[in-house]
Amino acid sequence: MRCLTLSACTALALAVSAQAVSPARVPVMVGGYGDLDACPSLGAIVTLRKGGDGFVAVRAAPSVKAQMLDRLGSGREMLLCTDSPDDKWIGVVYPEPFGGAGLEDCGLSEPSEGPPRPYDGVCLSGWVYKPYVKIIAG
Repeated sequence: MRCLTLSACTALALAVSAQAVSPARVPVMVGGYGDLDACPSLGAIVTLRKGGDGFVAVRAAPSVKAQMLDRLGSGREMLLCTDSPDDKWIGVVYPEPFGGAGLEDCGLSEPSEGPPRPYDGVCLSGWVYKPYVKIIAG
């Protein structure tokens, strides 16, 4: 019995420490592009290979260790707002799939004065691994 309890405690400690190493949330920054839209490009998830997961993860920070916020399928459109410092991830903003809102409702289709700021609008935001995104416009 004591061995089982020790094993359970060890497993719990490992699970807690794994959660503790997840990177903190990094907000998607918008604006700061002068006369360009606050998020200057439109993109979409590339066609995903058959036999894969069937989705691309949206993460809370530009890291595979960050919390997964959402799953996007092939062709899902989004606004491309900012690159991660290592240029491997892109900060995106997109409407909820069944919320009735469109990309135009995210409030980023016009220039934003001043320096970049964290996105705080009605749409969803997060980080997507750049190779899974194709630029459609902008």
